[in-house]
Amino acid sequence: MKKMLILASLVALTLVGTPAVEAETNTNTATPYADIAGHWAEKEIEKCYIAGAVGTSGDFRPDEAVTRIELLTMFVKAKGIEPVQTNQSSFKDIPADSWMTPYAEIAYRLGIVHGQKQGKDIYLRPNEPVQREELVSMLIRSAGNSGAVNQLKWSTTVQALAKFPDGNRIQEADQRPFVYALQNGMMNAYADGTLQPQKLMTRAEAATYAAFHLLPGKASEQKTLANGTSYRQVMTVQTTAYSYATDKILSYLEYPLREGVVAVDPKIIPLGSHLYIEGYGYAVAADIGGAVKDQHVDLYLPTLSDAENYGLKKGVQVFLLD
Repeated sequence: MKKMLILASLVALTLVGTPAVEAETNTNTATPYADIAGHWAEKEIEKCYIAGAVGTSGDFRPDEAVTRIELLTMFVKAKGIEPVQTNQSSFKDIPADSWMTPYAEIAYRLGIVHGQKQGKDIYLRPNEPVQREELVSMLIRSAGNSGAVNQLKWSTTVQALAKFPDGNRIQEADQRPFVYALQNGMMNAYADGTLQPQKLMTRAEAATYAAFHLLPGKASEQKTLANGTSYRQVMTVQTTAYSYATDKILSYLEYPLREGVVAVDPKIIPLGSHLYIEGYGYAVAADIGGAVKDQHVDLYLPTLSDAENYGLKKGVQVFLLD
């Protein structure tokens, strides 16, 4: 089990109370980064490098603000998920041929990010810096904990945030994820008792959260799909498909509906779980349905005709990634 400690000196200014991993005797920690020696997050950055969750350039720039595309790329890689190459982009501000596209598309399909809709277009704003409250929500979704967050009562959330001098500054969409993170040791208050939800997060902090909460532990029993993606469990289900003529409807977890959002029986597949479904691809269990019971998964498709033509398929393998 991970031990809890208060990180000293400079760390106290950033990640006070973040859970720390147990010490490991791993001598293969050399990285190409010339600017992390002696940094408070050096070991966590090294863990991310060894796991392939960060790049291979000569400088890591640990104290620079992390951008949205950098953060989601780091989180996707830390989970051991291999993005699918694509020539289409769901986001108006990411060209289809950009290096960012595969990571943005997989993060969108898995519900890690939703983007911002303007008219008929969706924008990711990939190069914007990420505030603490957004990082918390992305971390929760990346860890597959959105279903648990959905069970948090709003009254409990309001009471929990009222204990902090700036708890009322957290945007409504991020309030329950923030409280869940506080309650489960994924994020603590700063030394002065504040939450600082609008504080810009650094690349070092992003790597630290990825290392603590997303990288598989030593005892992991994860297996690997043919494309290199890690998975924990496989089950056989029957699948159907659904769609809506309007884009105003949200899933049970309040995700905007798009391809990748699927309905499950929460008794079989926990809500918020990330999946890889044979013949469908990456998905997130973000919806439920009255007819979706037991070993049945209902897949969202873009049009009603697509859903009708899909029919009923039996013996479909579903791989649970979390």
